[in-house]
Order: sequence, then C-alpha cells, then structure tokens
Amino acid sequence: MSVGRKRSFDKSEALDKAMRLFWENGYSGTSVSDLTEQLGINKPSLYAAFGNKEQLFQSALERYMARYAAPLLEQLTTPDEKPLAQRVRHYMNNIIELVSDTSSPKGCLYVKSSCEAGGTGIPEEITQSLQNMGLASQQVLTTLFEQEQRQGRLSTTAEPKVLADYLMSVLYGISVLARQGRPKQELSTIVEMTIKTLSLQSADTA
Repeated sequence: MSVGRKRSFDKSEALDKAMRLFWENGYSGTSVSDLTEQLGINKPSLYAAFGNKEQLFQSALERYMARYAAPLLEQLTTPDEKPLAQRVRHYMNNIIELVSDTSSPKGCLYVKSSCEAGGTGIPEEITQSLQNMGLASQQVLTTLFEQEQRQGRLSTTAEPKVLADYLMSVLYGISVLARQGRPKQELSTIVEMTIKTLSLQSADTA
C-alpha cells in the first residue's frame, strides 16, 4: 500500500486563521468543527498542535494583543516631546483605523471577548486572562498619566487611574460602535470630545 504524502502544516498560519475566526465569531460562536474546517486539519491534529479550544483561543488572543494592541500602546507611551493631547489623538485614531479595517473583522477581539466574559459560554480561565490583560493596559496608561502630571504637562488634577479607566472605556465603546458599522468619520468625533473631557486640549500646541 502506498503512503500518501503528508500535508504540510504551518502552525503560525493556522494560528492566524484561528485568531481571525474568533475575532469574527467570538469564543462561544466558534466551534471546534469551525476551527478544524478553517484550519484544514482534523481534531486530533488540532489538539496535538494547540491543545483544546480554550488553549487555542488563549494563543490567538495573545497573538492579537502582541500584533495589534501592544504596538499602538507602546507608541503612545514611548517618551516623546509631542504634547500628550496630540499623542492621545494619534493613538485613538490608530485604534479607529484598526477596528474599522474592512480587510479584517470589525471591532476588537479583546473587547468582543470581554463582552462574553462572565457568561456561561466562556471559561473562567479566559475571563481571568482578559481581566489580567485589561489591568496591564490600565497600569501602562496610569503610569503615563502619572508621568505627565509630575512633569507639569497635564492640566487636570484627576487621578491618573481614573483617566486611564476613562480612556479605556471610550476605546471599548468605539470598538463596539465600529463593529455595528459606524463610519470612521463619526468615530473620529469621539476622539476630540475625549481629549476635551480629559482636559488634555490645553496642552496641545500642535
């Protein structure tokens, strides 16, 4: 009996496909059968490569954060002489471009998954992971606002943590609106309102 040629399997490419599927349908809306069909492998091969569905989702979420979220946040928080308002505006507009990109599923995988968290369809371990990721982003933003206040570059006296929470809440809302199909022009108006609400406008000399 002749042995058929073994199909090549690109694990990185398969993870990208899984990430996109979760991004489009969410954790609960993506079945193992959906994953095997999209990745072009059978269940034993999927389990051997990635573990169970929960582990695959965790890997996909980590890739999403590393590829899309982390670089934008790093760009915002890297020391820069530009006024904070200008940097926040650039950051938020980049987020809008990401969540509105027609070549990818609309919205944000992290936000979409967070909306599922706490329900019966998503494991507690994933909920905890999402919380940890959110807290990590919150801490990065809090540190940024603390530094700006110490340097006298931030006019508001609000607690840095409150500013970070507010900015994150607005960005979550923008992601949801983008997924609903709101045009980028409408989402961009939220950016200027956010800058004014955070009292960043007075620092913007651009």
